[in-house]
Amino acid sequence: MIKYLTLGAGKCLNEIVVAGSHDAGITTGSKNAQTQVLDIFGQADAGVRFFDIRVAAFATGNTSYGAKQAEIKAFHADGLLHGKTKATSSVVGFSGKDDIKVSNLRMGQGAEGMGLRQMLLDAKKFVEAADTRGEFLILKFDKCTNWGLIADLCRATLGNCIYTGGGNLNTTPIGQLSGKVICAFMPSGYSDLKTPQSRVGITAIKNLYKPPAGYDMNFHGLQYWGAGGTSPWNNKNFDEKRQENIAKQQKIISSALTGVKDKKAGLFGGFKVTPGCAAADPKAVGMMYWTTTGMKKSILDRDASNWNDANRGGLQSVWQSGFDVFMGEALPANIKMSRSSAGTLKMFMPNIVMIDFADETKCKHIYELNDLAAARLVDICQRLGLG
Repeated sequence: MIKYLTLGAGKCLNEIVVAGSHDAGITTGSKNAQTQVLDIFGQADAGVRFFDIRVAAFATGNTSYGAKQAEIKAFHADGLLHGKTKATSSVVGFSGKDDIKVSNLRMGQGAEGMGLRQMLLDAKKFVEAADTRGEFLILKFDKCTNWGLIADLCRATLGNCIYTGGGNLNTTPIGQLSGKVICAFMPSGYSDLKTPQSRVGITAIKNLYKPPAGYDMNFHGLQYWGAGGTSPWNNKNFDEKRQENIAKQQKIISSALTGVKDKKAGLFGGFKVTPGCAAADPKAVGMMYWTTTGMKKSILDRDASNWNDANRGGLQSVWQSGFDVFMGEALPANIKMSRSSAGTLKMFMPNIVMIDFADETKCKHIYELNDLAAARLVDICQRLGLG
């Protein structure tokens, strides 16, 4: 069993490598929609610590409290295929009725997944279980609707397990996250919570790569750099899709050193390029994807190709290329030269590796990147005479 606290309770999130689950709640659906097999507890038990969760309210077909009933569930669908209508509904897990946005998946595309309440119960069960007590989980909520209800359900279901510690999570030791589930809302969702009370137990998370933004040491929450997704429209074969993903990930990781330029709409539908933001600070959490997107072919088959004996080494190669770029180009500025911390340094690196169909074998492969990182850091320290 993978336990991250064994790496050291004083380690920060930006110093370790963890497995992340892409579209973590989609355990059912068609071959071009399903992304996972294990439920949230099963994924966490396998070694996942970061979960990409997208939820919306979907009609159940039942009535309760004199209104149509809806359940907040995971979904996987392109934005154009995700319709939303305002309705007065009763919501599974709450008493009474609320005015909410009820979603539907147009043209039979995409998939509904696990209910949010069950996902939260799974997360709570994991951090409280005897074998895994003391571990932590991060649930990243993105592309959701009904943010206030989601926040309420997180608090009501997780109880004392929800993280309320605040602070900059990039530099918070993982020992301080022990036994907690971090419910992290992307900016659109976090800003939708208007009062301090509605934000209790909800942590902010933002992507510094898209749109580009500088690292803020005073930010309360988690700041990461990365993005995923290959073109869903082309019909490339498995090898071509994998190479497309590799090229994109290497470009994103490299841009953490050089910075990126933000393209903003200009007059007459054109674009004007604004100056690039600062490169990713070494304290930022890096994210990379070992996934491929496509509308037509099986996600499971593409994933199996990514992880077969001939191809899974590509993950390590992409990860290490990002690590080595910073080692070679940005190292001197990141060495802590004080006597008390001689021999230590902080590198920007991909800390979260997002995968489909998470299982113990894949998570162990990612966990072992921690050993690779440690060995590379020791080697560079010795070469610089800092050991």
